[in-house]
Amino acid sequence: MTAQPLTDRGRRTRESLIEAGRRVFEERGFNGTRMSDIASAAGVSHGTVYTWFATKESVLAAVADTVIEGLYDSMRTPPGATARARIDLANRSYLDSYRDHARLLEVVEQAAVTHPEFRTLLASLRATHVARVTTTIERLQRDSLVRDDVDAAVAAAALCAMVEGFARHWFGRGEVYEEFQAVSTLTMLWASALQLQEEQ
Repeated sequence: MTAQPLTDRGRRTRESLIEAGRRVFEERGFNGTRMSDIASAAGVSHGTVYTWFATKESVLAAVADTVIEGLYDSMRTPPGATARARIDLANRSYLDSYRDHARLLEVVEQAAVTHPEFRTLLASLRATHVARVTTTIERLQRDSLVRDDVDAAVAAAALCAMVEGFARHWFGRGEVYEEFQAVSTLTMLWASALQLQEEQ
């Protein structure tokens, strides 16, 4: 059970613990992190951590919530642009967000091996991503802008997996992110797979 802060001071304490937790998890990984490490990084007593968080899993869940929110935001694209421009912007936003959170996402993947709640969290993120792309492909099919002989949900799952897998591999290896090259290539692969037509 995690305590909820009722005062400004309480909220600041909890936020500092979350920030410290992120630093420690990114440095030590899930298995190497202890509650005492988080307390030390936050500059508080061991007992203060337990006032707000019962376990290191609950700290990681709070840290992950802030990361997942950013990834959800990266999936949104503004209306009005062409389909190709929206795909390009979505790929760019996702890679930018993944790059910023790559190490923490790796830690969440580590925790998911033994803790179902983190598997559920990652599955929910992926399902949301796929659902949004499925809706987009279906709309483009209705507008005769992409091929209509593919299952929209299957295509969405495959394309989302491509971008996520690329991000995990690229940033996990510590590769330099050449934004234009990466984004333009991913967008070209999306457009080619769907046979996207240029909008008039």
